[in-house]
Amino acid sequence: MIDSSDARGPDNRGAAVILPALLVRRGKYSVAEPIFVEERRPVLVARKLRRGAEAGDLVIVSAKEKARSLRGEVTRVLGSSKDPRNVYDALFASVDTSRRFSKRVEEEAKRVAERDPAEGPERRDLRHLPTVTVDGADARDFDDAITVERGEGSGYRVWVHIADVTHYVEPGSLLDREAARRGNSVYLPGTVAPMLPERLSNGVCSLRPGVERAAVTVEMEVGEAGETRSSRVYRSTILSDARLTYNGVDAFLRGEGDLDRAPVVEAAYELSRKLKTRAAVRGKLELGGKEPEYELDEEGVPTGSRVRRSSPARELIEELMVLTNEAVAKMLRGRNGGVFRVHEEPDFEDLETLGRRLAAIGIQVEPTPETLGDIAAKSKADVVNYLILRSIPRAFYSAADTGHFGLALKDYAHFTSPIRRYADVLVHRALLGDEAPEDTSEVAHDISEREYRSAICERTADSYTLMWLMQDRAGDELEGTVVSTASFGLFVELETGATGLVHVSKLPGWWELEPSGVVLSNEAIGSSYRVGDRVLVELLDVLPLMQRAELRVVQRI
Repeated sequence: MIDSSDARGPDNRGAAVILPALLVRRGKYSVAEPIFVEERRPVLVARKLRRGAEAGDLVIVSAKEKARSLRGEVTRVLGSSKDPRNVYDALFASVDTSRRFSKRVEEEAKRVAERDPAEGPERRDLRHLPTVTVDGADARDFDDAITVERGEGSGYRVWVHIADVTHYVEPGSLLDREAARRGNSVYLPGTVAPMLPERLSNGVCSLRPGVERAAVTVEMEVGEAGETRSSRVYRSTILSDARLTYNGVDAFLRGEGDLDRAPVVEAAYELSRKLKTRAAVRGKLELGGKEPEYELDEEGVPTGSRVRRSSPARELIEELMVLTNEAVAKMLRGRNGGVFRVHEEPDFEDLETLGRRLAAIGIQVEPTPETLGDIAAKSKADVVNYLILRSIPRAFYSAADTGHFGLALKDYAHFTSPIRRYADVLVHRALLGDEAPEDTSEVAHDISEREYRSAICERTADSYTLMWLMQDRAGDELEGTVVSTASFGLFVELETGATGLVHVSKLPGWWELEPSGVVLSNEAIGSSYRVGDRVLVELLDVLPLMQRAELRVVQRI
């Protein structure tokens, strides 16, 4: 996030800081209250510097330190804070990105989009292969396609085709510098701040059906048990035969209906089951993730939500991408310019803390790096997965190949999404012999930080949207699960997906947080609430912009 320590933040030199803010009236003054950023001091804005913004509008302000306070001017009016689309624009601004690009970047994108894929290094013609893409129904850019066939004797032949972004984005170009600055695309409900302009991301780099595209293909021979026997990478020309969706593939795998290029899907699914088994045996940490999925109206405003979990179709693609990324990481060894995806083991203290927390909710185990996967698999509980997730470090990019703990792999890199991740662009260049950055370590650090900030932005958008969707439900009773405890109350994840707070003032008597950090108890009445408890709560109030929902416990479930 942009904060007071940002290079453009307020300092002794009086440099300006750019902040998303909510414009409010305080007496006769207009004040911009920063939102979604660490810098929370109000910014005084003179009437003549408001650019027509009114109280209740979201704005972008340029602020400077003056006489120990922040004073500034509105540089952009986003619009009413009651419209989610304006809130999303404020969130994009909080991580210094946007749906828009500068005129110069757009002009360069237009120019390179006309480049003939036949130009440059030789390409292998793979247009004859049966090839499909499998994505969500609302996906707009398709950066990976697959071809899977049964081998002549045993095993499989696999081709994973990835958009050849580096054919259009040259090192040091305006497009390249902007992609490196953004680091990755940021996805919010119904909208995206892309890493690359639409002419590339949704145009010539998108592997649409029936259109010849420049690709980078990883071709692999895979054994009957899912082991990689050989792999190679090269530039190619492909022609996708069908744009399949997760829902359509899931239905087909259940025996409902047919698909274009069904044999490809059947072979890919068969292989994915073997890869999943192989991953479980080697100790992959499977935490059964879930994400909110939104229904949108014609203008892109959310109208509803549901919880989306993994499915056979999603796992099919995930397993093939992991297989490819591992093969690529092994090829990267000893090459200049590539970055690896690294995930370190949790340390002893974090595992000790996890053990105490699990014991406090009735699970007696001694967590070790080797047993975390078994603990998650045996419990099959979201709350246990959540506690495990809190105990492990986050993954990051590194110039050193030190392995991926969560996937239980010695070698791993990101290669399969160069439209939306700059790390993948670097890996493509390293594999194909293109120009490498002078300091890969510094670049890896920068894109890791960008990714972290983007993830916070996306989680904040989910929290806001889920609360915005239930803003008219004050007084309703909802079921939920205690997902966290603090000295000041209980955090309850509701059936809607939103998480609200039961403040201790809404509980009878005096409550204390136990040393485990996952139990709030009242000794006087012999009662306690633990992470994982099911409760029925009343929704008292909702403040979506603050991501705050106030709850009261009605009863335990």
